[in-house]
Amino acid sequence: MSKPLPPIPEGKEIEGSITKTMDRRFLSSLDLLGQGDVTLTIERVAFHDVIEFENGNQEEKAHLLHFAEIKKPLVLNKTNIRALVYKFGTNKCKEWVGQKVCLRVEAGRYFGQQGYAVRVVL
Repeated sequence: MSKPLPPIPEGKEIEGSITKTMDRRFLSSLDLLGQGDVTLTIERVAFHDVIEFENGNQEEKAHLLHFAEIKKPLVLNKTNIRALVYKFGTNKCKEWVGQKVCLRVEAGRYFGQQGYAVRVVL
């Protein structure tokens, strides 16, 4: 017989925009949703030992892809890092600067749940 699951705490009712609690400093699928493929120019790639998000979560060894056209950087995951290396034929970020990169929102299963993510288009 399985052990009963603990109850879920009540939580607080959301009033207003649900995206208000998201860290809007970084590019997300919500920024690109419905725009199709978006082409941007890479301005720089930055490494951070730790990024602390507004909700208190942290990401260690984070890479941020900055663009000339918009202020919000994209937090790079391994999938997008691999795509950039394949696309430009090098893992040297300095060689990516000034290059155009196409981004799109793709649906999929992320961390066991259905969702949307920003992906580098090859």
